[in-house]
This record gives sequence, structure tokens and C-alpha cells, in this order.
Amino acid sequence: VGANGPACSERRNGSRSAELCQGQACLFRYAACLCTSVARGALDTMHRHVRTTRFPITPGDLRPPSDRQAVRVLRVSLVDELEGQVDSLVEFLVCREVFTRDDREEVLCQLGPRMRVRKVLDILECKEYSKVKQKHKEVLRRRSESMLFYNTRHGEKIQFSEHYVNLLLVDGHQGLENKRHEVLTFGQKRLCLQQKSAVHEKIRPAELFLCAKAVRPVRKVLVSGVAGIGKTILVQKMLFDFGGNKDHLAFDFIIHMTFRDLNLIDKPTSLRELILRKNRHLAKELDNILANDNKLLIILDGFDEFRHYRSCDVDSFVTEPDEDAEVMEVIGSLMQGELLPNASVMLTSRPAAISYIPVGCIDRFVLIAGFSLAEVQDFFFRYFQDNTLADRMFSVVSANELMLTLCYIPAFCYIVCCILKESKDLCGGSPKTMTDIYVQYLVALLRSHTQARVETCLQDQKAGTIQQLSDTVLKLGRLAFKNLLEHQTLFYSSDQEVAALEGSSLVSAFLDKTIAEEPGFTEEVYSFAHLTIQEFFAAVYCAVTDHPLPDALERTSCPGDVSNSGHLDLFSRFLSGILSERNASFLSRQVGICCCKEKVNAYREKIIRELRVLCESGAHILNHLHCLFEQQDPSLALDVQPKMLRVNVSDETLSQMDYNAIKYFLNLTEGKISELDLTGTGISCDTLRDIQHILALMPFPSSHRAIWNDLTDREPESMQTKGSITVNFTDDASWAEWQKWVFKRCEVSSNEKLLMVLHKVCNISTHHFEPQWTKTFYSQLSQLIKSRIESCTEEDMCKKLKKFDSILDL
Repeated sequence: VGANGPACSERRNGSRSAELCQGQACLFRYAACLCTSVARGALDTMHRHVRTTRFPITPGDLRPPSDRQAVRVLRVSLVDELEGQVDSLVEFLVCREVFTRDDREEVLCQLGPRMRVRKVLDILECKEYSKVKQKHKEVLRRRSESMLFYNTRHGEKIQFSEHYVNLLLVDGHQGLENKRHEVLTFGQKRLCLQQKSAVHEKIRPAELFLCAKAVRPVRKVLVSGVAGIGKTILVQKMLFDFGGNKDHLAFDFIIHMTFRDLNLIDKPTSLRELILRKNRHLAKELDNILANDNKLLIILDGFDEFRHYRSCDVDSFVTEPDEDAEVMEVIGSLMQGELLPNASVMLTSRPAAISYIPVGCIDRFVLIAGFSLAEVQDFFFRYFQDNTLADRMFSVVSANELMLTLCYIPAFCYIVCCILKESKDLCGGSPKTMTDIYVQYLVALLRSHTQARVETCLQDQKAGTIQQLSDTVLKLGRLAFKNLLEHQTLFYSSDQEVAALEGSSLVSAFLDKTIAEEPGFTEEVYSFAHLTIQEFFAAVYCAVTDHPLPDALERTSCPGDVSNSGHLDLFSRFLSGILSERNASFLSRQVGICCCKEKVNAYREKIIRELRVLCESGAHILNHLHCLFEQQDPSLALDVQPKMLRVNVSDETLSQMDYNAIKYFLNLTEGKISELDLTGTGISCDTLRDIQHILALMPFPSSHRAIWNDLTDREPESMQTKGSITVNFTDDASWAEWQKWVFKRCEVSSNEKLLMVLHKVCNISTHHFEPQWTKTFYSQLSQLIKSRIESCTEEDMCKKLKKFDSILDL
């Protein structure tokens, strides 16, 4: 019996008569010369029941019933007809090696012939299930055995087992409450993880669904991590281990889906169809697989790349695998347990999309923290495949604090290795800034993907080669810039900007290509090898062309504007670095790209103007300090000259890169600072000591300066001076001064940061209004919130502000 029922092509001559099936696909095939007449009669009975069933399907149907399904439907009739022949049937199955002797013993142990027939049918069903299970493991093993690096040549394969480096997995997830750039935010988050390493136990991939502290079975797991941290590599590791029969994954089947593929589905579909799109080998046993959903793991990779990720918290549910619905309803029902409630689901996502996941159904949150120092070194050894060379290259990186700090992200670690491999060293000198690193990465990959280096071209070829490189880089930059502003990281072959790159041999150097398949239709899906690479190319395009700066950057000094969300923080740093004289000159020599002179001058004036405004108002200034640091031009800081210099970097857990940018600016100002706000930065005593000589030069030595932090060092008293004071927390005058300081901060804060303050200070009850300063404070806050609501254009933000307005309107 074949997949298409009565019209089975494997039956002799395609006959629809009572003639027995001879095809290899038939589980009950037999050679007449080896059968006893009784056994032949028993098999004839089974074949007759199976072959005379009329299945309501057509060739090519995605869900044809298997012969096992037909046997189940006719189970009762088979028990009636075979009970007198079951012993002979068992002996025949053993003779044909369909059954083992253990199977025979298990059947004969049953009481009565009818129970024996049922056991025969059960064993046959189980054997087919096991056969498909092993087939599926082989498929997953084959699909996951190669690791395709972003810029490998066509046909080049690298064994996954030889290059996989362990990732640090810990319980918890990263929320982006302050909406800073996710890579930058996680840099600070990881500092906390390192400090609490004893509290956070490492999780092995095999333990994701095992949690001793869980009060209910762990069925739904969310794995989050920033771009390039290794989410897809973790998925590949699980598929690779499962395909290799690693017993620690206690599932019968793992179904892997990517949201890149799901993006191409534009019509109603069912879970069955979604599974069979890339797993047609499961068609015969899919009913059994779905029936045993407690042994099924479904991995959904890349939720943040889903076109409909904002719409998965659905109200209309799908409850059956065969039920057709919009793809977001099928996925939403699966995540919320309405569809296959006993199945295990693993979802991966970048932090930016987590707020759209129906988190109430998540049993465990897991965060990928990237590499430790030991894993970074292991990555170098596996990449260079030469211990001596790897040691030398790792020493180069270890000597550069910036590069080593960023290597916790696997994708960035790979970028650094590419630079070192192609340059044999750091071709433009030791990088001091993020832009320096990415400029060297660009040059290194351009060198490796062209037939000759630009420096060694013949004179008559050099101009043409440089022009070709320049054109390709600008096309990539246009693609990156347009999609960055639209918050898009995936590009399709049908897009105009992608089509413009067709035929370029350099595309594979910077873009990762996958093939998304639909029945009768395939489309190439592209993305930059890492989110930061897209931001870098976007900055190159913006710096070189006469395209105006994004509106979001033109309004960065305006508090309360939605542009302060942090989405373009790293883009603005790259732009500043590229427009610096040293990087502009380097790109011109190596790639033939020249920055727009008018834009260079305009940007210098812009950063000086905005720094002056932010310093005078005391608004948050950290990203502007980074932009200044990327320029590496001391004259810029000297040109700021505000009336009063207030440096506010509060409410951010500062990383080493942040400290470097702050110190750079403080040193250039030579201590001419009126106020330095380090509130809530997690600053340590050692760091304070490092800048103490600058603080001592402040022009107001008699003023009181307080730093609100949890200093955990053993000797914080060493930071106290003779002028230190003790705050009396029952003194209304002290609180009145505190109120003025907090309100001043609220006035210059973005809406997002204002909400953070409101969460902390709006715990209101009647007795809070007894002191006069509280009435003044909350009245001022209420007026500020009302003014922000009037100018707010973001619906969700406006809703949150109105909530606090109702609280304060007492």
C-alpha cells in the first residue's frame, strides 16, 4: 500500500483489483512461496481491509493518511477476523524478520487471541514510529553537521563539531527598560552577571527543559540574547546532538522552524502543513507524533525577525493541528499552549521583541551571555587551527582592552579573527574606538574577496578596482541605511536595493544568505552578518553621500522626543568615527571612499552645539560623550565652552567603554566641571579613585556633592573627605533640595527616562502630602507630565504617561 491509497503506483501494473501489493513501501509485503496458507490468509485479510478503503485525497495532498492510519481505523474488524490465525501470523512475521523473537514472546504472553492481535498491531505501529524517528534524526544530523560562516566561499563547509565553542547560558532574561541599543545595554548587563557568577548557575543545552526550582513542568522556554550572541548556534547545537543520538535530549522528535521561512506564508495554513514543508519524511507518522506531543519539541528560531511578531498575543486560538488559520494565530496558539498543550516549545529572540511575547505562558527564561575569556581563547584556537598563531593573535587582542571587551559576543569575536587573519596584525594601528575596529574589518574582507590587494594593483587597474569597491560598499550602505531607519534586518531578493547588488562577488563577504522555501516558490533572504555591521555600513553611506542626517539624530538634544529611544546610538557613534579625519583618510586610501567635506564640518558644529546645550541643562550626555570619543580630536571638547558644565551620565550601569569615554572628556575639560552626576551607575571605589584627581579640580570646592550608589567595596570610607556631610533624612530642608534636584533631572529627561523616575517617586498615599515640599514637587511633576502628553506622538508612551497623570491628579 503506497502513500496515495488504492491507486498505489507500487502495486503490480497499477491494478485496483484484489491483487496483493508487491511494492517496497508496503509493510505487509510477502513472498507467497514462503507463507503458509493460514498466514497468507491472515495477510490477505489485512491487505483487503487496507486496500479497499477509499481515502478522500488527491495526489500531492500534504496530509495523506498512511497505511498505519488505515489499519487503526479498521482495528476492530481486524481483531475479529485474525483472532483464529494470529499464532501463524506471528511466526510468519518472525520468519520475515519483521518481528524479533522478543516481539513474539511479548505477543504470546497476552491472554487470549484477541489481545494477541491487538499486540501485533501495536508492535507494527511502534516499529514504523521508531523507523521514522531514526530517519528524522539522520535528516537533522545531515542538516546541522556544517557550520556556514558568513563570508565562506560557495561550497566551503566547516564541520560544526570542530568549531562549536560553548556558550554561557544562565536563568533570566534581558529587558530593555531604558531602550538603549541592545548590544550596548547587554555590555552592562553582562557585568552584573559576571559579578554574580556564583548565583547564576551555568545551564547546559540539554538542561533547558530541566529545572529543579520549577513548580510546574517546563514546557515553554524563551532563550534571549543580543544580535550575534549565538542563539541560532545554540539551536544548531541541539539539533546536532539530537541527530547524533545524544540521550540527554528526552524527546522523540524535534521540529525546527525559522521565522524567516514563516515570513513567506501569506495565506491561511495549519500546523500540520508548517511541519511538513521541510519534513515530508514525517508524513506517514505525523498523526502518532502529534498524538504523543509530550515527546515533541518544537523550536521557533528568530522571533524578532517575524513580520508579525507584534501580533502573536492572539485572542482567537487554533486547537487542532489540521485547523487552518493565519500563521500568527497558529504560532500564537502554539506558544500559549492552546495547540498541542503537552508539547515543549523553545523560542529564541533578541531582547527588542520580548515585550511582544505572551510571557505569561513562558515557564523558563534563559539568557545567552556569550563567551567567557576562556571561550574567547578557545574560539581563537578553533578559528586559526594553529596553536602558535592563535596564541599570538590572542595576545594582540588581549593587549587591546576595547577589542577584548567586545569579544564576549561570538559574532564580534569572529569579526576580530577576520581582521587578524587577513591583516596578520592590525593594519591601521591598534584600534582605539569601535569605528577603528569596523573600518579595519571592512578593509580586511575587501582584501580577501578581491583578486589583488588595492595597494598592489597596477596603475592602470588601480583606479577601476578602487571605483568598483567604492560602488559596492555604497550599495551595501544604501541597503543598510534604508532598512535601519525602518527597523528592518531582513532583506529579500525582490527588494530593489538587493537586486542592485546582483553579480557582485563582495556580497557574500558581508551578507548572510538563506533560502526560504514555499511549495513551488523559493526566495533568497539576506541579512548583514551582525546588526552592528548593518549600522556601520549605514553610517558609511550617510557620511559619504549628501543624504541628510536622520531626523532622529537632528533632535537628540530635545528631551521627551521619541528619537531618544537609543535605536541609533551605535549608528551615531559610527558616523562620528567615520567623519573623523583619521578614519576618513584611511577609508579614502584603502577603499576610495571620500567623506562629504560639508558633512564633516557640519557634524563637528552639530556635536559641539549639542554638547554645549546638554552640559548647560544637565541632560543625559553619555552617547554624545561616546561620539566625541570616536572622533579622537581634543580640539572638539575645548570648543564646547558651556556657561556651566554639568555632566549627567546617571541611571546607566556603566561599562568599561563608558568609563573610557567619560574619562576622556573629563581629562580634556581639566576639571572645569560644575556637576558630575553618577547616580545609579554602579560605579566602584576603584573607578572613583581613578577620576578623583579630576574631581579635586572642580571650581566649587565648598559645594556639597553626593553620589548615590551601592558601593560594595570594603573601604568606601577612603573616598570621604573633610568636607563630607551626613544627610539627615528627617530634615524637610534636605528633602526640599532633593526635590529640586530630581525635578530638574525630570525636565531634561526623555519620556522613557522620565517614566523610570516616576515609577520610583509616585508611590503616593495621603500622608505623603503633609510636608509642603511634597505638594510642590508632585504639582510640578503633574504639570510636566501634562506637557509631555500634549507633545507625545507614541501611543504606548502616551498611555503610560496618562496613567501617572491620573495618579498625581489627587
